[in-house]
Amino acid sequence: MSDYKRNIKTSQRIEYGFYQMCDQFFGRARMFKILGKRRHKFYKNLTETLKKSGEGKPVQIERVKGLSIKDFKKNYMAKGLPVVMEGAANEWPCVKEWSLDYMKKMHGSDEILYVKLQTEGYPYETITLGEVIDNMSSGGGKYYRFYPLLERHPEHVKDFDYNWLLAHKNRMNWFEAFQVFIGARNSATGLHNANTCNVFVQVYGQKKWILYPPYYTMVLDPDPVHAYRHAPVRTEKGPFDPFNPNYNKPYELFKYIDTLEATLNPGDVLWLPPFYWHCVQNPTDSIGVSYRWMPPLYGFVVSPLYMLLDFLSTKPPLWKGYKMAKKDANLIYLAETGQLDEYLKKKAEQEEAEKAKKKETQQTKTVV
Repeated sequence: MSDYKRNIKTSQRIEYGFYQMCDQFFGRARMFKILGKRRHKFYKNLTETLKKSGEGKPVQIERVKGLSIKDFKKNYMAKGLPVVMEGAANEWPCVKEWSLDYMKKMHGSDEILYVKLQTEGYPYETITLGEVIDNMSSGGGKYYRFYPLLERHPEHVKDFDYNWLLAHKNRMNWFEAFQVFIGARNSATGLHNANTCNVFVQVYGQKKWILYPPYYTMVLDPDPVHAYRHAPVRTEKGPFDPFNPNYNKPYELFKYIDTLEATLNPGDVLWLPPFYWHCVQNPTDSIGVSYRWMPPLYGFVVSPLYMLLDFLSTKPPLWKGYKMAKKDANLIYLAETGQLDEYLKKKAEQEEAEKAKKKETQQTKTVV
């Protein structure tokens, strides 16, 4: 892979880190009132710096067949670079057997938390996996993210080469999760990043990826949050869309940075280091699986600023975020938008009602 260009001064990266820390601890709106003039001057200087190296270019993420674990760790993990391990999962049962029909047949009755991540405020609904798949099949366009498959159905671990996955992990790490992404044709997810390592297995259909290294974070200038940072919405039309780029203000700086691109086919595996900004499109109906873990020391190597901010985060705190992510990562979005207590209350009431109904049915059978 031809490396992405590094066209930002070290002094600018340090100054930007100061602004992000202020935003995290004192609030972005408050800090703009205090440091607004200085910050505007910073971005004026950054614009001049980026323009000197010319416009950015698309960079294809390297595709490698038969990549050994030793070469993977030496050439990609150690350098914090993504790579596509072409066809690495071709013989795994998940690639050979899974489809939308398979998922509906096996787990269509699973009740799931469906969060509309592309809609402001993250509205949610409780729905079955079968209903989501029916919506996709009829052209409804739903995209269900973070299905906690192994948390609910641990027997599916046999559908992966688990030893292969373990061999690609860092030595010291916290947390482990298999998260399934089931998307309809033409569905998409906007720019975001996370502090976990991600070995993404494309199981069914195709998925297009665009990545920005954490080196370019100041171009995105995200709002302070924990765990999953989304690209900020700066216009009425929404955040910057790398698949349909519009470089008009306030997104003009994206013109001067490189984009990393890849298209995954069934059996391909993408290594995504922590804190890489990424967005995806599904040209076809698609099923993919993220195998995630969080290595704290490695996270500090890739992005010292964001790993530190995540450790110091309180909404939710890091340990609680991972606990929720293990159960269902969609809970994190409800926590960030203040909807978690409401959802948990509704769920508890529903469970109590189901218990009462079951007890009543049993009593009726006993009387009869």
